Amino acid sequence: MINNQGFAVVFDFDGTLIDSKEVKTLNYLKAFETIFKTKKEVREKIVKSCERTSGANRFLQLSDTLKTVGLTANDKQKESWSKLYSLLNSKSLKKIPEFPSVRSIFEELNKKGVKIFAASGILEEEFLHELSRRKLTNFFLKAKGGDKLGFLKSLKERGFWPILFVGDTVYDEKTAIEAGVLFFKIAKDSDFLDLIIFLNKNKK
Repeated sequence: MINNQGFAVVFDFDGTLIDSKEVKTLNYLKAFETIFKTKKEVREKIVKSCERTSGANRFLQLSDTLKTVGLTANDKQKESWSKLYSLLNSKSLKKIPEFPSVRSIFEELNKKGVKIFAASGILEEEFLHELSRRKLTNFFLKAKGGDKLGFLKSLKERGFWPILFVGDTVYDEKTAIEAGVLFFKIAKDSDFLDLIIFLNKNKK
């Protein structure tokens, strides 16, 4: 039997720790229109697909958008889109700071002995680079990019419990439900104060 490793809190990144929704949606649209040469008439469909799948792995998002606008793509096109999307994000995300309360919340959780992790739909290499650039890496026991669901399940298998996934999208909430863990939604900076209250109520 696996010993209980304690309470774990897993933070999503985009939209949860940094307010990047609008910027990433614009980058997604620009990359898609550039690679797939779509017309303005389907722009709204592309944006809605991006917003609907926000929080998912980017290739799952791309698959949904292609289906929505009635297109198919080969591996070379998908890779070209992914590289352009990454390039646009790398330029714009540098300008977006974390929500003001993020670091103080991390410090408080560390003092309480809560194990902190990070998970993102971003490609892992890019995700780890961005955390390192922001000097956030040391707050987390581990950070995982690309597969939020698999990471949450792996923490359960390792004996962490309870587990709280902190995210900002409907996809994040569905991921938490599928993984069988708690969920808390962040929509604005003041929600971090409510997060501490929630944790105090649910930590057992």
